[in-house]
Amino acid sequence: MTSPLSIRPVRSDDAPALIRMREHAGWDAEKVPLWIAESLSGQRPTWVVELAGEPVGMVSVEWDDPDPEVANGREVATVTSLSILPHAERRGLGRALTLFAEDRARARGIEILTLNTRPTNAPAIALYRSLGYRPWKEMDRPWGRAVFLRKRLGPPDTVA
Repeated sequence: MTSPLSIRPVRSDDAPALIRMREHAGWDAEKVPLWIAESLSGQRPTWVVELAGEPVGMVSVEWDDPDPEVANGREVATVTSLSILPHAERRGLGRALTLFAEDRARARGIEILTLNTRPTNAPAIALYRSLGYRPWKEMDRPWGRAVFLRKRLGPPDTVA
């Protein structure tokens, strides 16, 4: 039997779990309080995936980026900070969070969604390609070299 999965907006009390996720990913965990505050203000929406009530993954969407090809505040946005705790990996949570972020971006009128990862992160690249993202450039980011992928979002799914 699988554990019940739920995706919800980040809360202030998620900070310890988000710090563990960011540390596991090798990211700057000290930014977690600021990121939570930005999410709660609507500036950087962030969601948490829970398994049996435990926060085990996160994803954010950013509407703007210094590079307008990555996110321009209008029709292009970017998925950021997709991270899953080690004990919850390989359960489809990355896919679920990416699709969830797509739905939220689509609802806001976003036409193109971008994301990036390290060129050495083959599992993430394979996941993103399976969801229809295609690489379009590589460049340096503050944390290192990144491969950028993008996808044109279609209209929201409709139920007949």
